Amino acid sequence: MRSIISLLFGLIPFLGIAQKNEFDSICNLIKTEKNDTNKVRLLVLLANKVKQNDTTEAWQCEKQIELLAAAKNNEFFLAQSYFISASIQLFTAPFTAASNYEKAINIFLQYPDNSRAKISLGAAYINMGMFHSNNNDYTTAIDYYLKSEAIYLKENPAHSNLAILYSNIALTFGFLNKYDESIGYSRKGLDFARKSKDKQYLLNSLYAYANNLINAKREEAKALLLLDSAQALALELNNKSTYFDCEFNKARCAFNGAAYQKGIELYTHCLALARENNFIGAIGNMFINIAAGELELKRIKQAAAHLDSSAKYIDFATNSNAKQMYFENYAAVFRQLGNTDKAFAYKDSADNIRESLYQADNIRQIEFTQARYNYERKEKEVVQLEAGRKIQALVIHQKNTLNYIAVGFAITLLMLSLLAYRNYRQKQKLQQQRIAELETQQQLTATEAVLKGEEQERTRLAKDLHDGLGGMLSGIKYSFNSMKGNLVMTPETNKAFERSLDMLDSSIQEMRRVAHNMMPETLVKFGLDAALKDFCSDINQSGALQLNYQSIGLNNVPIDQTTAITIYRIVQELVNNTLKHAAASTAIVQVTKSTGELSVTVEDDGKGFDAAILNQAKGIGWSNIQNRVDFLKGKLDIHSQPGRGTSVLIELSV
Repeated sequence: MRSIISLLFGLIPFLGIAQKNEFDSICNLIKTEKNDTNKVRLLVLLANKVKQNDTTEAWQCEKQIELLAAAKNNEFFLAQSYFISASIQLFTAPFTAASNYEKAINIFLQYPDNSRAKISLGAAYINMGMFHSNNNDYTTAIDYYLKSEAIYLKENPAHSNLAILYSNIALTFGFLNKYDESIGYSRKGLDFARKSKDKQYLLNSLYAYANNLINAKREEAKALLLLDSAQALALELNNKSTYFDCEFNKARCAFNGAAYQKGIELYTHCLALARENNFIGAIGNMFINIAAGELELKRIKQAAAHLDSSAKYIDFATNSNAKQMYFENYAAVFRQLGNTDKAFAYKDSADNIRESLYQADNIRQIEFTQARYNYERKEKEVVQLEAGRKIQALVIHQKNTLNYIAVGFAITLLMLSLLAYRNYRQKQKLQQQRIAELETQQQLTATEAVLKGEEQERTRLAKDLHDGLGGMLSGIKYSFNSMKGNLVMTPETNKAFERSLDMLDSSIQEMRRVAHNMMPETLVKFGLDAALKDFCSDINQSGALQLNYQSIGLNNVPIDQTTAITIYRIVQELVNNTLKHAAASTAIVQVTKSTGELSVTVEDDGKGFDAAILNQAKGIGWSNIQNRVDFLKGKLDIHSQPGRGTSVLIELSV
């Protein structure tokens, strides 16, 4: 098949331009942001958005980052400054850009656990790959791209930079004629584009995948389906250049399958599109490609006519692929006409152009290598000069340091003396604090012993009363009832006897009440909640006070018996104080249990009192309450005013 001209209009990913309202929003945030890290992040974002259209604004962002890096002595900020500088210079001063990227990379590598540093490192690797790809060093470019891919797949598999990365990798493998890898990354790019739902990137990915399949001459039916999808999306996005490229690749696909007539029709349609959209460079190329198809169909006159038409759009003053194809196709025309002299002449011209292009490519590679070498040598000279300056500065610094050593030594001795004195005072303070803690601990231990002894004595007396005296009184009552049946009594004697039995019953009940108060059986058997409920119920039944009991979170909650008895005695003492002194009609007892905390509240509507007098109170009742709260290491808070009742809150850790 005759040589044709290839187009790559749609292969570069579309990045877009920040809208004005978004630009203004970022600028306003930068002005008001106080956090240096956030400000640098916003400056980097703004620079990336404006660098392609307003390098002045981008350089201003870079300068602000550089100043913040110097002010905060922050290497990470400095790396961001290098990164922005390199991004601005990538196409205008590529070697300077590459050097700045390398400086940024060296700093980012010092932050292996910083996610932002890793993402920035991945972006730097992408741009270093672009630098080497632009200079035809495709193998090195691939190395950088693959490093970047590894970072993004680990840190953020959905990052938008992967869109650019996959397109660049696929394109670079295509330049190396490694079609398996190129097609594989095109497929990855298409999968990523479909997940990202970015229509522009989806369009580019569909086109790139189809283009690589056609270059490799594989699965051309699939390539045509991808091109159809891309053209539909290009129409939706009004992307005329990509629509044109898709039509062009359909023509290439037809030529690959030797369907030359169909290819000519498609190239003719491309020619019409190029004229309609003023794609000047493409017009001449389409004439050449149509001529190549006509030659395959042995239509010599038509081929020559199309080549003549292409000549109007080819710059014959420079060597180019289009000019080379023009001469090659005209050589084929004259060869088919039997004019071997002209065929050889045109073939020689085509070969000379090909050789010139090859030499130019080699010269470019040599110039690239030489320029790289010169730049690196210059960088080394700068580093050496900087090292010399630093050595000189170090000598001066050492001399100044010697002058300060004597003063520093004296200041150090003074500081050590002060620290020793401060340490001595601190030890004294700690000893006094320890003594106070031991005294407090001894007081608590004594209180605990008293309270335990008191409860043990109460328990013993309660058992003696209930089991001893109670049993005796019950036996006497039984004896009296037996005697009554065997005695003959007058009505007066019978009445006196019955009154004596009633008094005996009352004595038994009073004895049981006293024993119960000394050690409630309910508390031992059923716990604090049931004991307090019985206690409040007994007070209610007595009619002395309307006492309401509420418990929250206390059901089936195990509480240490010593703690439970102590809380019971506190509530008992507080209620007794209400009965004795408050002249209250109603009161409430509330016990609340939450995680690790227990609170007791006793409130009444009595006459109240001045809470300040408790500081001078010497009564046993209040002292017992205070001692029990201290024993439980709790907090006691009392609020009372004359005529407004009393509220007592106790908070304990259990």
